[in-house]
Amino acid sequence: MNDFFPLFGQSAVVAMEAAWLTVAVFDNIRYPHLNERGFARVLAMDLVKQQDPEVYADVSDRRIENPGMEKTLFRLLVAAEVIVSILLWLGALALLLAAFGLLADEAANTLAHVGVLGFIAIWASLLIGGQWFWYRIGLAAAQQAHFFLTIWGIATLTYLSTGL
Repeated sequence: MNDFFPLFGQSAVVAMEAAWLTVAVFDNIRYPHLNERGFARVLAMDLVKQQDPEVYADVSDRRIENPGMEKTLFRLLVAAEVIVSILLWLGALALLLAAFGLLADEAANTLAHVGVLGFIAIWASLLIGGQWFWYRIGLAAAQQAHFFLTIWGIATLTYLSTGL
């Protein structure tokens, strides 16, 4: 059975995540230095060293201070963002097509799920990596943003799964 409004609503919500991530991708490609520097600081644990030398003494063996490795990891993150952006747009389009009865609901929902899971995976990965590098010391706002984006993804996934 085709339910236009629930599928249309799901399409819109997935498109919002796609739009947000597309802007982030654009900025990371056009102005990589804006996030690349912060990313490198997290890996090097600079702020941990400055703000909590005791913690730094215990966990500083985790730091990465290799510019080539930092750049590679950042590029992998941006590549994941590009792929997930595309998947989110495809999922949003598929849900819209399903709303008009042009695509099976299940196929559209599956594609949207994959995109949203990718969205969650990006932010959860940054939370996990940030935990490893103790970024909550000095970059609590970034950690909070990553939590928010993860929760946004989970809320979207719940909406796709339950229609609520």
